[in-house]
Amino acid sequence: MRIRSAIREEMIHSIQVITVKSRYDGSIDLTRQFKTAESYYEHLLGKIIEELATSREGQEVVCTAAQLYYEDWSITSMQKLREIDKKLHGRDGYLVSELIRQLVQIRFGELTSEEAKGKTWDQKRLFNTAKFGTTENLLRFMAGTLRQGVSKLISLSPTLTEALLEIEGTIQKIHQIRD
Repeated sequence: MRIRSAIREEMIHSIQVITVKSRYDGSIDLTRQFKTAESYYEHLLGKIIEELATSREGQEVVCTAAQLYYEDWSITSMQKLREIDKKLHGRDGYLVSELIRQLVQIRFGELTSEEAKGKTWDQKRLFNTAKFGTTENLLRFMAGTLRQGVSKLISLSPTLTEALLEIEGTIQKIHQIRD
């Protein structure tokens, strides 16, 4: 399950990048407005985080996604998330690419990559799971919180919605070709 999830995760990230690059290359306006496809991609990630940060509920769901991804339960504010993103990736907004991946996995009815790691983490017991008993239960609970917040995130961010639809459309095309 973990290996399948990891491969799927990388496929989703690749599709994100290819989608943005195709959109950038196909638009005279975008090539004039942004120096590179990468700067356009960073702009989109920043725009998504801005849209999601407009409500307390949006911020809470984003922080849950960050806690899952970074395995850091201290991320309880957008400011802390920005600091972690800058520290680990040199810029804020990085988590959005992981959030998109998590949402695609959820919308396709899959475990998030983080959930798939739960049993392995239990073997090593990396951190205190308190009332949840096992790491697997803790991660499933957190991912459940993220699942419940999907519709809210989509309603808060038209940019996120557009990205999800494009990525999911590409994945569905790949499945059609494969079948």
